[in-house]
Amino acid sequence: MLTPVFWLLAGIALLTYGADRLVAGSSALALRTGISPILIGLTVVAFATSSPELLVSLVAAFQGKSAIAIGNVVGSNIANIGLVLGATALIYPVKSDYQTTNRELPLMIAIVGFLFILMYNGMITRLEGFSLFLLLMAFLIYQIRLARAQMDLFEEVADEVRAHQTVPVWLALFYITLGAGTLYLGSEAFLAGAVEIGQVLGISDAVIGLTLISVGTSLPELATTVMAALKKQTGMALGNIIGSNIFNVLAVLGITGLIIPLDGGDISWVDLWVMLLFSLGVGALLYYSQLVSRLSGFILLSCYTGYMIWLFA
Repeated sequence: MLTPVFWLLAGIALLTYGADRLVAGSSALALRTGISPILIGLTVVAFATSSPELLVSLVAAFQGKSAIAIGNVVGSNIANIGLVLGATALIYPVKSDYQTTNRELPLMIAIVGFLFILMYNGMITRLEGFSLFLLLMAFLIYQIRLARAQMDLFEEVADEVRAHQTVPVWLALFYITLGAGTLYLGSEAFLAGAVEIGQVLGISDAVIGLTLISVGTSLPELATTVMAALKKQTGMALGNIIGSNIFNVLAVLGITGLIIPLDGGDISWVDLWVMLLFSLGVGALLYYSQLVSRLSGFILLSCYTGYMIWLFA
């Protein structure tokens, strides 16, 4: 049992490092080609940041384990709200702002609802993957226009990208190659460890995706938001979680489904309902209070724990 656990943890470490190098290299190279920092921040960096989930889902799909690919997205969306947001709010309350509550949150709920409808037949076809990919392009255009209209956000994203401006081209290419290679190796190691642990525990591919895979790919985000909460800096946490959930559906499932049709296998309507109810629940909470309190965080975390227990029961 120690060997698959080692591969699981090694995979998480490689995925985290690979994504970081891919962000650094792709940002630096894009800057050298004259692309504006805001465009890089909201497209290149966004894709690179979501690359662990995307690579894991792609590799799983090509290995004939598409239930893991779908379970990864559904489970990650649940974990981001129940585990990441719940744990963060339990440490320090998370406040929302007008844009998050009235624009991004309804958009996330609509996209999750759309996925709920797409999964009525238990799979994601190439046509459905293409429709998700088109929505991703529309979402990116919307984000870019919104950022341009809000100069504070424009400068914040641009400054993050400009940090890579001094990286020479040869080093940027090396970072991209290193990041892509490390991401692939990490996804292979992570999947191998998770699947072997799942076989030992006697659980299906769907449950592996909903639990081990989704939690594993959410760990870097959990660590980041928890550290921010310990410093009482939770302002960005909610926006990052909502953005991650939107990207999970549109980018990860859209691109993966466009390349290879995905069969949900043992992904049940219960799992989809849990994902939708978590999204609606946090939406209702923020609409009425603009705050995820410690009590709300405890409830979210308890609901997530209950769902995990139900999956393994």
